[in-house]
Amino acid sequence: MRLTVRDVYDWINEIAPFETAESYDNVGLLIGSMGSEVSKILVALDATPAVVDEAKKLKAELIITHHPLMFRGTKRILDDDYEGAVISSLIREKINLIAAHTNLDLSPEYSGSIGLVKALHLENVRQEGFLYLGELPDAPVSAGELRKRISSCEKDLVYQFGTDDAQITTLCISGGAYDEGFERARALGAQAYLTGEVRHHNALAAIGTGFVLYQGGHYGTEALLVPLLAQGLQSRLDMLKYDVTVFVSQCRPYGGSASC
Repeated sequence: MRLTVRDVYDWINEIAPFETAESYDNVGLLIGSMGSEVSKILVALDATPAVVDEAKKLKAELIITHHPLMFRGTKRILDDDYEGAVISSLIREKINLIAAHTNLDLSPEYSGSIGLVKALHLENVRQEGFLYLGELPDAPVSAGELRKRISSCEKDLVYQFGTDDAQITTLCISGGAYDEGFERARALGAQAYLTGEVRHHNALAAIGTGFVLYQGGHYGTEALLVPLLAQGLQSRLDMLKYDVTVFVSQCRPYGGSASC
């Protein structure tokens, strides 16, 4: 039995329906053909040049990413442009690309936020749209101690807005760029909010009321979805007896010693 891009697309549509993506988003099959046969799949956060090279070395016919290409009305595909070069490379190498972005953020099984919820062992978890709230198992925990725990889970630097001695019982998480969600998080009973990027005015507004914000980085707050999604897809394919391997990308987007 041969696997096609359509089969993978349909599975993603089951666990994170594409129709639930925000109207501004660009999700689904972005490059390639639904009928293309697949034997190796690479899951990554972004389709960077390094990730495309990684797929080429693995001989993967399909890349699944969280962040889409052509996010903002691409009108030209040029080899001397960053995104154009990536798109051209994918087409030349006959590598298909599926993106699952804001639809995946809503998944209670495969979002980056739920990955952090699990890593932090939060309890009594509830979801409100893009917000995931849970109680710390040994609450209350000081804000400074919680920052260290988040940093350990992400294996990256986490910035804290608020005093170290603030007491946290309920943490709200929304990976990526959603710092405006802190007001809803506070209204839902959280004392702290973790997201990827925090703007100055929202940091001031939050700490002015005794609330704590954590900036975990866009990559850091979403990277855990990559192994979650890869493992879920591999389990599904194994159950259906497909001879297909799903790989987790080893690339980090910003360079440095941890990059691909």
